Amino acid sequence: MRTPEDLHRLIDPDRLVDRTVELIGIPSVNPFGTHGNDTTGEQAVARWLADHLDRLGFEPAITEPEPGRANVVGLGPGGDGPVLALAGHTDTVGVDGYDRPFRAVVERGRIHGRGACDMKGALAAFIEVAEVLASSRDRLRGRLMIVGTADEEHAMIGSRALGAAGPIADHVIVGEPTELRICSGHKGQFAFSIQTFGRAVHSSIADRGVNAIEHMMEIVEMLRAYRIELADGPGHGLCGVATVSPGVIEGGRVPSIVPDHCQLQVDRRLLPGEDATLVAEEIRQRIASLAEGRPEFRWRLGPTIIDAAPLDTDRGAPIVTAAGEAFAAVAAREPLAAGPATPKPGVVLSAEPVAFTGATDAPNLGGSAIIWGPGSLAQAHTTDEWLDIGQLSVATHLYLRTALQMLG
Repeated sequence: MRTPEDLHRLIDPDRLVDRTVELIGIPSVNPFGTHGNDTTGEQAVARWLADHLDRLGFEPAITEPEPGRANVVGLGPGGDGPVLALAGHTDTVGVDGYDRPFRAVVERGRIHGRGACDMKGALAAFIEVAEVLASSRDRLRGRLMIVGTADEEHAMIGSRALGAAGPIADHVIVGEPTELRICSGHKGQFAFSIQTFGRAVHSSIADRGVNAIEHMMEIVEMLRAYRIELADGPGHGLCGVATVSPGVIEGGRVPSIVPDHCQLQVDRRLLPGEDATLVAEEIRQRIASLAEGRPEFRWRLGPTIIDAAPLDTDRGAPIVTAAGEAFAAVAAREPLAAGPATPKPGVVLSAEPVAFTGATDAPNLGGSAIIWGPGSLAQAHTTDEWLDIGQLSVATHLYLRTALQMLG
């Protein structure tokens, strides 16, 4: 019977790098709701995952939450114990201004290319864990699940579809880039639009018109005061305070016409326990107060652009505990951490849960979830995205150790 240390020695750093390079070479840019854009990249990544999972004795299934968009779920062999899902998204952000984004470059201990840290490196790590577990003849008490979701970078249609019928697994690790910090919570994101409507006239007789931009200026000022209120209000122990931020504003056509329409896109970050519907109603009431008694002040709230839920996993949850113990083992330089798994200088190991700064698929997938992966958000979405190979290797050992503890 192979010991856990035996299995950790089977992790192949070169294979990890090669597979990450392969995945970067599959363009899977999210179309961001633009019809006619290519969505075959998500499908190609899903097929790549499914092919490996099938070879390793998993039961992969590719489904389409929308035509042309692909999710993949593979359930591995084992007993009737708990199911642990290693989940990641198959899409990336765009590549405008990025020179050769899909031709990965490996140099100085880093893998460069679009999706390297967000999050094709984590997908490669998941397959490596499946590869190692498949090599063991010991039957697991539980079962490992590998999940690839479509559209995380936009509307999260993939994870919403997968979790629509309930939690996909008992425990979930989403491999977003956290610099190997265990993240047991994050804020939600509620992005929406506000429109104001005026009456267009020639700007030389502006007093006869109604300026939609001026009314929007009042709304922007209201949002500034609202932001200050939120900053001074109650917060969450892990996630801090809620925020609101005007992000995009559009209005008018030419300087010589009083604008009859203006649109503002707003980002409101939700604390665990907050509900987007109630937040929308609060903002609606604030705008209504501005417009009260002023029939020329016409406005509309909506539509919703993004509605991503917060995450708040209990610090005492088994997945948090298991991840923390895996971290402690690596930090203590146990035999399994020798060689490729030894953290490089500058890689801070800590078992203390923190908050992830972005929103993720995790709340949609259900189960008890953490966000935990190699790489940094500082590199994600840039025109020089890269992933530290040492972190990729460490992450794979951490995932494997956690899986063995929870499923073995």
